[in-house]
Amino acid sequence: MPMIFKFRGGAKVPHHKHDTADKPIEVLPMPNRLYVHIQQHMGAAAKPVVSEGDHVKKGQLVAEATAFVSVPVHAPTSGRVVGIRSWPHPSLGKGTVIELEPDGKDTWLDGLPQHRDFRSMTPDELRTRIKDGGLVGLGGATFPTHVKLTPPAGTQVHTVILNGAECEPYLTSDDALMRTRPDDVVTGLEIILKVLGATESYIGIEDNKPEAIAAMTEAAKRIPGCRVVALPAHYPQGAERSIIKGILGKWLPAGKLPMALGIVVQNVTTAAGIADAVVRGIPLIERIVTVAGSSVKQPKNVRAPIGATFADLLLFCGGTSSDLARLVAGGPMMGAAQSNVEAAVVKATGGLLGLSKRDTAKPEPGPCIRCGSCVEACPMGLAPLDFPTLVRERGWQQAQVARVLQCVECGSCDYSCPANRPIVHSVRVIKKALADAAAAAKAAAAKTQA
Repeated sequence: MPMIFKFRGGAKVPHHKHDTADKPIEVLPMPNRLYVHIQQHMGAAAKPVVSEGDHVKKGQLVAEATAFVSVPVHAPTSGRVVGIRSWPHPSLGKGTVIELEPDGKDTWLDGLPQHRDFRSMTPDELRTRIKDGGLVGLGGATFPTHVKLTPPAGTQVHTVILNGAECEPYLTSDDALMRTRPDDVVTGLEIILKVLGATESYIGIEDNKPEAIAAMTEAAKRIPGCRVVALPAHYPQGAERSIIKGILGKWLPAGKLPMALGIVVQNVTTAAGIADAVVRGIPLIERIVTVAGSSVKQPKNVRAPIGATFADLLLFCGGTSSDLARLVAGGPMMGAAQSNVEAAVVKATGGLLGLSKRDTAKPEPGPCIRCGSCVEACPMGLAPLDFPTLVRERGWQQAQVARVLQCVECGSCDYSCPANRPIVHSVRVIKKALADAAAAAKAAAAKTQA
């Protein structure tokens, strides 16, 4: 049994997972329209390769990658391209979508799905399959997976960690996947190990998911030395630095990527998607979404096509009660509040929460009492109590000295603050101000050179 290491700070948040943790995954009936965004990943947006009136098949490429840090987008079902237009996006506000009218036949592109032996492929061939499948980090970061699996020259990765912690309250989509598709998760891990030439592997899961731990422990037996680690349920256990610390006892220095320690961390749902893309040739065209919260009448884990609207999901779950106060894409700690139920599911959409007034009610913020609770809670070792003051005084240079850019916006400080101060909001204001200042300086320099 491996030793468990505690990471710094964090918060003991209520789990709120009981409504969906033991339920089967239900399949969303195909909606009448799908709105497939071309920007579903970090990096350059994909470029549409279809036009209005085109007929496409399930799994067909509809938008191609435009850079190394970019991934393609595929049709979630067969049907007609109605148009290319602007549409609500869960995190960007608005984005360009390929609007698809399903034909009801769900006809696969010729040759899909199929079975391929990944063991006969080279690492470069595997990376190509992963990129062609449109894989991104499905824990929420959406960083293109093929990029993450391409170490810089001279960098040797020896350890792979699959992240199944799923520490956000309410969310159980990763849990449901591990319970129902453990062999696919492990196949994805085997592929990652081969791509990187790594020899050591771990699967980290919070200890409030006993069935997932049991399923993954059994499936992982076929990988020599692979260890499934039951981690304490402590937020944000699923953060990359936190899970590395929890399993290996190593703290990743600020400004460094896990590869600096010879480590790569991938989400368990990403691993299953890798197995689909490489072994079956199935691109990333659907995902499991936890639809929950006290205002959702029938909480469920729903397998939904990319491009379904939040309205489609909520209707499938019986709608919402009259006390709905906030709709959140993702978890309550780091998710994004939504103003439009027509926003479309993207690759990062692991959860949709309907929260009541009781869930979201907070007293008015008070003055900081310098208690230090936020400092103790910060897993990055920052001093969050100073951040609202920096915003008020527009102290952007001081903010850099205070290492605000190292904040991962986990929300532990907000949750722990007895004065209810909106500290994470202050961080976002500071980061935007610094980004705007950097962009202005770059534009001024370019103008001077011209």
